[in-house]
Amino acid sequence: MQVRPAERQDTEAVAAIYNHGIAERQATFETRARRSQEVAGWLDEGRPFLVAAEEDGTVLGFARLSPYSVRKAYAGVGEHGVYVAPDARGRGIGLALLEALAAAAEAAGYHKLTSRVFTTNAASLALHRATGFTEVGIQRRHGRLDGEWKDTVLVERLLGEAARG
Repeated sequence: MQVRPAERQDTEAVAAIYNHGIAERQATFETRARRSQEVAGWLDEGRPFLVAAEEDGTVLGFARLSPYSVRKAYAGVGEHGVYVAPDARGRGIGLALLEALAAAAEAAGYHKLTSRVFTTNAASLALHRATGFTEVGIQRRHGRLDGEWKDTVLVERLLGEAARG
């Protein structure tokens, strides 16, 4: 397995992995499935977007940054997502992706990664702890999913100078 920047040829597989995450209802408030053309738009954003792939090119998972805020003061903060194909879980892929994303984000000038993880998503919380994220707090009733309130854990990891200071 290798972790590398996502390419156009990966968009269909990335969409399938993301859509599975949407359907599971444990990783995102999103409910609408994405098409590969929409995922291709993520490439055009110019932010770190990585895939983990087998030697034969099979995409096993992905991690990407999206903007935290449009406010200039938060330009160095990236909100992230990491998703692993169901049949590839438990093999350290999420760990490899999240570590590589942190390195790519730091190289791109980011000083912090942040995300919200459902309190019920034990696997994602364990992954974030294992990769040096701090649990900042619980956001109660942060949003509704299928009509039910969901609590989230706010996680963050400082990068570069921010992590050293």
